[in-house]
Amino acid sequence: MKRIFFMLLLFSVSSFAQEINTISKNIVIVNYKEKELSNESLKSWQHKDIVSDTIPGISLDKAYHEILANKKGNEVVIAILDTEIDINHEDLKDQIWKNPKEIPNNHIDDDTNGYVDDIHGWNFLGNTKGENIIYANNEYVRLIRAYRNKFDVELKDTLAANYQEYKRALDTYRSELIVAQEDLNFVRDVVDKYYIAKDKLKNHFPDQKFTIDMLKEIIEAKNDLSPFAETIFKMKKYKYTESDMKEKIVSAQVVVENNLNLDFNERKILNEDSEDILNIDYGNNIVSGNTDKFYHGTEVAGVVVATRNNYIGINGVSNDSKIMTVCISPNGNEHDKDIATGIKYAVDNGAKVINMSFGKSFSLHNEWVLDAMKYADKKDVLIVSSAGNSSFNLDINNYYYPNDNENNGDEISQNFILVGATTNSINKSLLAYFSNYGKTDVDIFAPGHEIYTTYPDNQYRFDSGTSLSAALVTGIAALIRSYYPNITAPEVKDILMKSGTSYHIDVEIKQEDGTKKMVPFSELSKSGKIVDAYNALLMAEQISKSKN
Repeated sequence: MKRIFFMLLLFSVSSFAQEINTISKNIVIVNYKEKELSNESLKSWQHKDIVSDTIPGISLDKAYHEILANKKGNEVVIAILDTEIDINHEDLKDQIWKNPKEIPNNHIDDDTNGYVDDIHGWNFLGNTKGENIIYANNEYVRLIRAYRNKFDVELKDTLAANYQEYKRALDTYRSELIVAQEDLNFVRDVVDKYYIAKDKLKNHFPDQKFTIDMLKEIIEAKNDLSPFAETIFKMKKYKYTESDMKEKIVSAQVVVENNLNLDFNERKILNEDSEDILNIDYGNNIVSGNTDKFYHGTEVAGVVVATRNNYIGINGVSNDSKIMTVCISPNGNEHDKDIATGIKYAVDNGAKVINMSFGKSFSLHNEWVLDAMKYADKKDVLIVSSAGNSSFNLDINNYYYPNDNENNGDEISQNFILVGATTNSINKSLLAYFSNYGKTDVDIFAPGHEIYTTYPDNQYRFDSGTSLSAALVTGIAALIRSYYPNITAPEVKDILMKSGTSYHIDVEIKQEDGTKKMVPFSELSKSGKIVDAYNALLMAEQISKSKN
């Protein structure tokens, strides 16, 4: 269903005769009446155009219809640094990179790149026995473990290097552990009450098929069984299944027993030293073996490259790209060594765009990641990263990694883009409530709320997060590099920043003290814009022609 509003279009350019820097849209909302989109429309809202469709998407459909319809692009390799990916998914299997220099399963490093049988990429979380890390510490737990002997409670030196970071990690750990234990206890209590209620009501529901009408009847009777019926009723109302509850217990246990456990060290299964950045001889080629436990990488991959126009599932952004799977993300925080080594692997094996849809609030070896970014910059490889889902103003709370600067200082490279998330609402909720923002760090926004994408085992689902926003920008960047290969990585970044759509609208942000206020959307990122594929490709064509 189309939403109707009155809009003042300050400036919209679609003519090649105009100046390159003016290819953009500037939108002022004069009067707006929102209508709910149909479920089918929601599945592709992010590809729509604000002018022709009245939906604040990335104008991808328009770009394909009006710019790319009769063109053929070059194949572009996109490295997705993430979890394992379901490379056999029906909507992804044709878009998976195959190493042309490697002979499958001969146990020989045919291309002499240091990685044996890396047919579809590499998993830096595995060992030669085929075991892969599933659960991992949060980074602040590793930081505490690294420095706790140095900063003895009785002998601490508040001026010593790394002490303040150690103290921040310790404070975060203590507060997060309290919350995690409370969550685990709460979930266990809910599940216990559910099974007690099932047992108490077994005479009324011998087949365990709980009907809403019968539950209401027992509740309204206000007898000894009413509280138990109410417990089951709430589960039915919120559509919680027994499987859902079991998953919630497992998730809560993982946080306490793995993510926050000072005695748990996931690296024990790897034959490597996580403190030695020069040792890169580790990992395995199992990039899709645990997709029953990992889904994030599959979701990101679908947004970027799900096979277009195959009448299956969804359409990705880029039609001439292949996904190189670089596994560095466990259920927990990524190691800086794996991030840095993964970037270099992607660069050395032909990736032209790297997607990094992850983030953390601590970094033991940020210098390694920054060096890898510089390496990618020298090799003309673009890196697109997600801005995070904590509702933080990164201009104030600048503890966010990976980023391409330190303490909001100068950027160390010209090839890194940090992406925030927007919704399909053209009102105060245009900024996704969870998205980080900041005029210094966040470069641009893209749709990231209620995005329909691929899920392991040939499934699809809606999800939200800046990870999906970064995936959209990654796809557009790959389109530019596919159709206009003479454009450099810094130029691609510049095009994306300048060609986006400006929305002259105030949006609601959550402040550090928990209160909310209205601010101009244009003040929440460096560009002040939402990415626009149509405008970006117009600008790319002009720049490409100017080079010939």
